[in-house]
Amino acid sequence: MSCETDTPLTDKTTLRKEVDEVWTTVFRDELERANVTHGIIRMSHREGLLIKHEEDYSFAFEKRPDGQWRCLEDDKR
Repeated sequence: MSCETDTPLTDKTTLRKEVDEVWTTVFRDELERANVTHGIIRMSHREGLLIKHEEDYSFAFEKRPDGQWRCLEDDKR
């Protein structure tokens, strides 16, 4: 899933809150209905008026054998 954000990608705390909201309100249910065990939310941030500069950062999720989902970003902490 791709999403655009006004949050700078360097603000990981705010960015993660946005991702968590997308995850809990939309994306997790879509993955469950599709019966898949992995998904990625790609957050894009654009800057500039005449010349646009876009960056993105991805959050990967996986479903554990016990049925619980986890964000692989949490393993980096």
